Amino acid sequence: MKISIQHIYCGKEETINDGKRKEYSSSYQKKELSHDSYELTKLGFKLDTQSDKENHGGVDKAVCVYSLDDYKYFEEKSNLNLPSCAFGENLSIVGFNDRDICIGDRFACGEVIFEVSQPRQPCWKISSIMGIKKLTAMLVKEHRSGFYFRVLQSGNLKPSDQLELISRDYPKFTIEFVNQVSFKAKSNQSNIKELLGCKKLSKAYKISLEQRYKEKEE
Repeated sequence: MKISIQHIYCGKEETINDGKRKEYSSSYQKKELSHDSYELTKLGFKLDTQSDKENHGGVDKAVCVYSLDDYKYFEEKSNLNLPSCAFGENLSIVGFNDRDICIGDRFACGEVIFEVSQPRQPCWKISSIMGIKKLTAMLVKEHRSGFYFRVLQSGNLKPSDQLELISRDYPKFTIEFVNQVSFKAKSNQSNIKELLGCKKLSKAYKISLEQRYKEKEE
């Protein structure tokens, strides 16, 4: 399984004013750069920044990935005209989406080894920055969130490098499946219990699942 990277984006902190709330800082609006190679550390691309470090970034949310196939899905279904990097991702991939990617999947890309840590958890800033009121809700409803990589091995990658799957430990736990379980927790209590035992799922995501788990043993 090899996945092509179509775009690489990195961002700097900006002040956002959507006219509806108090100004806030965000590194969501990333730019595509024309470098021969990009250096990654355990915290992601060295050229990238995360403003809201409580909810973004860190070793388990080092690199955000989104599929261009889902851009097309939303554009056709909801008659949208989405700009590049509409979802604030670092990597835009093609030919695969959340149905094809599993928690714990490891990918080699250039010198870098990535591991899938969790789904992206869509927040209000997507709609705020894109100016599309229901965009965040659309991602949640359709279970097309994108996902995060942790960086197991730092190094450099080139724009021409592909993501090559080198191991898969949890074939049941696709990103789509995890989203379905999380967003429809009431009818997925047994699946939540199973996911809580997944060693590769990030600690922060497990905490959010635990809050939705109602069948805790006394």
